[in-house]
Amino acid sequence: MAINLSFQKKKLVLNKCSLLMVIVFSAFSCSSLKNVEDNGFMQYDSLTCKMVYTFVEKMPQYKGGNIAFMNEFGRKFHYEFEKHEDIQTKLRVQFVINKKGFLIGARIYNKKFEEFTNFEKEALRIISSLQNWEFGKHNNKNVDVIITMVIDVDLLYSNK
Repeated sequence: MAINLSFQKKKLVLNKCSLLMVIVFSAFSCSSLKNVEDNGFMQYDSLTCKMVYTFVEKMPQYKGGNIAFMNEFGRKFHYEFEKHEDIQTKLRVQFVINKKGFLIGARIYNKKFEEFTNFEKEALRIISSLQNWEFGKHNNKNVDVIITMVIDVDLLYSNK
């Protein structure tokens, strides 16, 4: 009987030690989880300084849909390339549609502002002006949602 009691005491010490290790590990790993909510669909957006959803039950949508968005973008976007400028035809943009349906924090995906071409700067100026959005909803609440989209730009050439 004494042997079993001694064994149980060691097991109890081992459990306390394991618990302490779990607590220490959790404390240090919390910083890596700072940007992700427990549901996996939220992240911290450093440009807007907001926690934003990446996916929700009702995603934000431009009023009139993607066709209306592209038509409005195409109507407003005018850019003339310089003689030796590389011609771009795809833009990968990211922005947040906030709880009120406003587009905020437009950026070129994975690119620093200092690296933007004039083409990209003009595209962001136009995108930022397109404010006709329906907000996203999650659990029947209006929420901030980050959107990433690729815009194909068809260029028309003229012989001036």
